[in-house]
Amino acid sequence: MAEIEQSPLMGHTSRRGFMAIGGAAAAAGALMFGDWTPARAADAVLPKRTLGRTGLQVTCLAYGGIQLTDASSRAALEHAIDRGVNYVHTCPGYTGGKSIQVVGEVMRTRRDKVYLALKTDPHDVDRCLKILNTDHVDVLIPDTWGINRSGRDPEGADEKAKYDALKQAGKIRFAGFATHNDQVDRLTAAYKGGWRDVVLIAKYLSNQQAFEPLYEAAAKSGMGIMAMKVASGPQATFAEKIRVHLKNPNIACVTPGMNSIDQIDQNIATVCATIAELRHGGGQVAAATGAVHGECTLCGDCVKVCAPGVALLDYLRADLYRDRGDVRLAQDLVRAIPARNSLAACTHCGHCNHTCQHGVDVVGVMEHLARA
Repeated sequence: MAEIEQSPLMGHTSRRGFMAIGGAAAAAGALMFGDWTPARAADAVLPKRTLGRTGLQVTCLAYGGIQLTDASSRAALEHAIDRGVNYVHTCPGYTGGKSIQVVGEVMRTRRDKVYLALKTDPHDVDRCLKILNTDHVDVLIPDTWGINRSGRDPEGADEKAKYDALKQAGKIRFAGFATHNDQVDRLTAAYKGGWRDVVLIAKYLSNQQAFEPLYEAAAKSGMGIMAMKVASGPQATFAEKIRVHLKNPNIACVTPGMNSIDQIDQNIATVCATIAELRHGGGQVAAATGAVHGECTLCGDCVKVCAPGVALLDYLRADLYRDRGDVRLAQDLVRAIPARNSLAACTHCGHCNHTCQHGVDVVGVMEHLARA
């Protein structure tokens, strides 16, 4: 079997940035995005990139499990895997625990087809493995905070020891982390620490240029980079943003939440066409042009000036979910905010709005979500 088709559980050590597209995409020669039609989506073979020092050859489109809920979700996930998506990411907190259950059912028959990533704390791994019907996950990638928020050093020896113990027990293969907040500080500390293998980072057009040196430095250190929250809005806009993010060779894959077969097929077509463009000159992939007015990047500047400690970033994340159509997910996130950190604690001083470099009406966003 060719290397590109080997079972994910075998692992790879190749450091090539791109894998051959093969199939119809390779035969298409100098394929441009404008030539890609939905009818050709079924023939597409997803390209792969190396996920940093892990050596894992991951498809440039990964499956974020944040929307998985029921039998139709299971069918969508199975379809994605059958179409070649080989990286699946879930969390016990997604959709009230339904996501990890759906993934677990699918893993009964398709575990050897995918790399499996789990977003949870190290102490919760054993419980999650039982739900996932597997004896290990490939990447443990909990959402971590900086030392000021968590009360402990996320890159310290004590934290590293937890991951090392899980590796030695064969329960995880690689240590990663996800970050929605304090992203500059967290990513810098992690790649300098040298033991985190993977990062799942919130990626926006607004922060693309500012973060470019960080992505390059992290990649040079051997850290694999995956992009979440790559876009919101209608599919056409989503497709364009996927193309922009994948133009960066330091990003191994994008991990959008997907919950329908049509959505999966559209995203596969977009990714295949994008990589084909890059392999043949990249002439039609637009470069990021800097900050987008009104688009939140979850940079955390507003939090730093909020004296009452309102969970501003949770509200802003909920607004991103609502904007892309995930109303239920947005509502669940807002409901989970403790009263002491909710809009009720806001003094309406306006410091958050004045601090935002991108012109986001933070207070207005919170008020809108509270009324929804």
